[in-house]
Amino acid sequence: MMNAVGATPLIEQWSEAFRAVPQSAGPDWLQELRSEAARQFGVSGLPNRKTETWKYTPLRLLEQQAPSIEAAASASPANDDLPQTVVSASSGMVDILNGRLIGDLPETPPGLTLTPMADGFEAFGATLQRLLPAAELAGPANAFTALNTAFLDQGLIVHVAENTDGGSLLLRWSRLAETSARLDNFRLVVLLEAGAKFELIEQFESAPDSRGVLNVVTQVELAAGAQLGHVRVQRESEEATLLTKTTVGQAADSRYRYFGFDLGGGLVRHELGALLAGEGADTDINGAFVLDRKRHVDNHISVDHAATGCSSSQFFRGVLGGASRGVFNGRALIRPGADGSSVRQSNANLLLSPLAEMDTKPELEIYADEVEASHGATVGQLDETAVFYMRTRGLSEDESRRILTAAFCHAVTERLEDRDFAERIAGMFDAAMPGGLDSAGER
Repeated sequence: MMNAVGATPLIEQWSEAFRAVPQSAGPDWLQELRSEAARQFGVSGLPNRKTETWKYTPLRLLEQQAPSIEAAASASPANDDLPQTVVSASSGMVDILNGRLIGDLPETPPGLTLTPMADGFEAFGATLQRLLPAAELAGPANAFTALNTAFLDQGLIVHVAENTDGGSLLLRWSRLAETSARLDNFRLVVLLEAGAKFELIEQFESAPDSRGVLNVVTQVELAAGAQLGHVRVQRESEEATLLTKTTVGQAADSRYRYFGFDLGGGLVRHELGALLAGEGADTDINGAFVLDRKRHVDNHISVDHAATGCSSSQFFRGVLGGASRGVFNGRALIRPGADGSSVRQSNANLLLSPLAEMDTKPELEIYADEVEASHGATVGQLDETAVFYMRTRGLSEDESRRILTAAFCHAVTERLEDRDFAERIAGMFDAAMPGGLDSAGER
């Protein structure tokens, strides 16, 4: 790797790791791609405050921890080391511990195939060669995608055959407590053929004192008429860093529906981009988060309307206490010729502490005709009139505020079609609501 201008010790450490860690065997195009990704990272370095899409999300925690990049040893954890599952999935569960697949992959119904990345280079070679370089690598804003590609080794390919209902699959991400922090990379590729249907559920939950970094890049390709439901539940430790980037390519009449629930983590950033490339494609992106102490969650959403008659929705709610910070950037682009598009954006946030901070930025760019578009963003406090009404019903002030605050996030959980799952997630939000916090952002 070349050294980035103004390289920090962490950048130099990771650049050196690429030369030190043996690269896995693979086709020539993969070796070339890894080398190019490493070169791009070496030139660009990490994002900083001058990087527009990262200016509200500093990487101080990473700089302090200085996580290493090295091959993780295979682990055989006890059942007590793994979190309880948030939901049962009809097509089974896959465990990913310390950034590595562990155990045997579940037996899947006909039409659903799960392939470790090491085997996927042969089984899905042509598709991967087309998809993997598609991820942007250049510039500091794409530093973690470049890192993920440079160290591309661990991963999973999910394939659902044409006109097949693949059921639901749970990916359970976890990490054991370790004496030193390590950055692990994982690549997830989800391929749905024409008319296929599938639900992917991701659970991120590690040991309470885990302080590693997980860098996940997910690439989704939906053929005509395919439908993907995607739910992510994050309850990481306060020292953990989670970085995810998801790109979704959608053909005509396909549907992507996403729910992201953040109830933990020290530094969390989700990037989600959808390209509506076929007529009538639909994207529905929802999220809710509860923060306390000094937690930081950043949701960066981008939806690109490139065909006629497409629709997209972004609906996010956030509750912030302590000295926490939330970021929401929701962008919708309607390109020339994408007539008849419909875009809806809504981001509302409650601040429960004078030290909490929320940065919200909805963006609409419209270059087409006959478009329906609406957007709104609010940052405020609880309605005192509503609190007074609850107290007249016999509730204490604390109880009134807690119920009203929880109901604020239930606006997102109620959109889940599985009512039992919705109630369970709502219960998690109720339990996670910040209580009384002192001026230092501590309980």
